[in-house]
Amino acid sequence: MSKIAKRPSPAVKSAPAPAEKTTEEKAAEKPKETFRDMVDQIAVAIILAILIRGFDAEAFVIPTGSMAPTLKGRHKEITCPQCSHVYTVNSSDDAEAYLIRRPEERKEEAAICDNCRYLTPIGFEPSFKGDRILVMKFPYEFPTLPGAGGPNRWDVVVFHYPEKPAETNYIKRLVGMPDEDLRIQRGNVWIRPAGSNDAFRIARKPLSRQRAMAIMVNDDSHRPALLKGKPEWARWKTAKGFSEKSEGTFVVEGDGELRYSNLIPDPEQWAAIARQTSLPRPPRATLITDFYSYNSNTINDRRDPTVAWEQTDWVGDLMVNMDLKVEKNEGTVTLELVEAGVQNRCEIDLKTGMAVMFHGDAKLGEAQTRMTSRGWYALEFANIDDRLTLTVDGATPFGDGLEYIDAPGAASAPTAEDLAPVAVTSRGAAVQVSGLVLKRDIYYTLYPSRPDCPISVQPTFGSEARSPFWKVVQQFDILSDPARFGPLFANVEASEPYTIRPDHFMMMGDNSPRSADSRAWGRGDMSWDPDDRSRWEVPRPLLIGRAFFVYWPHGVPFFPKIPLSQDFLIPFRPYFERMKPIR
Repeated sequence: MSKIAKRPSPAVKSAPAPAEKTTEEKAAEKPKETFRDMVDQIAVAIILAILIRGFDAEAFVIPTGSMAPTLKGRHKEITCPQCSHVYTVNSSDDAEAYLIRRPEERKEEAAICDNCRYLTPIGFEPSFKGDRILVMKFPYEFPTLPGAGGPNRWDVVVFHYPEKPAETNYIKRLVGMPDEDLRIQRGNVWIRPAGSNDAFRIARKPLSRQRAMAIMVNDDSHRPALLKGKPEWARWKTAKGFSEKSEGTFVVEGDGELRYSNLIPDPEQWAAIARQTSLPRPPRATLITDFYSYNSNTINDRRDPTVAWEQTDWVGDLMVNMDLKVEKNEGTVTLELVEAGVQNRCEIDLKTGMAVMFHGDAKLGEAQTRMTSRGWYALEFANIDDRLTLTVDGATPFGDGLEYIDAPGAASAPTAEDLAPVAVTSRGAAVQVSGLVLKRDIYYTLYPSRPDCPISVQPTFGSEARSPFWKVVQQFDILSDPARFGPLFANVEASEPYTIRPDHFMMMGDNSPRSADSRAWGRGDMSWDPDDRSRWEVPRPLLIGRAFFVYWPHGVPFFPKIPLSQDFLIPFRPYFERMKPIR
């Protein structure tokens, strides 16, 4: 859960004296000020003064990880020793115990890279405090002012926690609006007018939010060192004319296909690769799931370190980015994303620049692009929220995208085609493709504490003696076989409708599997609320403001990295790369 700095509200009555605080609640309280805090505060004081002068803004600190990866709580930042991908890992759970953990315990701590799944020891890496953010209050306090407006769906909102409004502030994403019924089904949010018999429709994100909320699956520029020179592990495979000119750069002249397979070593395979011994089983592609590196800190599950791997909900909503160099103005290039066996395609005529979108065999529409001459183009093609979108050099020729609605009874579970769900094909074209990055959409689980589609396995003869990761290996086996996994996913039910009344809202965290949000709240002390709110509702008076800028993520240590304490190294520089607007 993401609780942020305490701020009493004049809009609500004081609650009774609180009961004994949980570990997470203790982690949310303001810690004792350290020398590192003082340095951080001095470093950002000038930035803060400039940014908030003249605005109705307030600064907050994110202590926990319910909004990851959008906003980080207390965390470690890890550079994978295999693929050099930089990712973050939660370290806010049981924060006080973490700080006093003995060296032998810290040695056991490890995390899993979301790009290559390599398990890396991280026990002695520094732990950074959460993002410092600015929250603009006037859009909610004075919604009729120019430039205000809101609250709006998909805003990142700071509000008073309804169970303890006088004590605790939370930060979540606003997903449910007044006067509507909302339900969660297979990772998406669905809505309809409150109390109606209308069919639910999917709640689609604005393109800026869709892009900002996308989560890493694979960055081809970060290939694991131990897998280089092993074509059996290549995720992007060439066929029918495509060839790899240099690492990560693919070329074709004429017809060809470049296709992504989700080839990830399981823990036993990684161990064999590191030892340079025979693989316990051949490589096999698996379905893309809602895996978060942020949730992979194995020290938090010391009784069973395999729990960090068990993020098993299939995600079919994908986005691919690439740089495309057109050598000749002829032929066509097709971008393809498969979901539940259905091909979603964007065909681009390189002579005219005309792009045509297809969902299966159905043509959704066409639009003129700027791809009418030779040269480089930055492309983004996405199939998210039952909508196809295309971006060319920042322009969106299809506007907000083309929506589609599948017929009742259409397949919704993964098929064998979903093991290799992304492709770039050429018909008579001469092009060069590089900078391939694959991302996925956020998957909202029905409950924050367990996956929608858990994979239950039983030990086989000798499996427990062979490896502590036997459960993970069997889960990989099932995820590599959609015929086995498909029925599990097809049986995932929709949530019961959440009815949201006028002037009330519903909130969920971006780190859906680890967010104590509207899905999990109880009634708590309701003496302040004369309207008898439903447990999932946040009344308008409890809203504080919209989070709009990360002004200080943390300092980035650099050589010689002199430790002044366990988690404070000098010298360090501002983390300019992560100072950004919050979408």
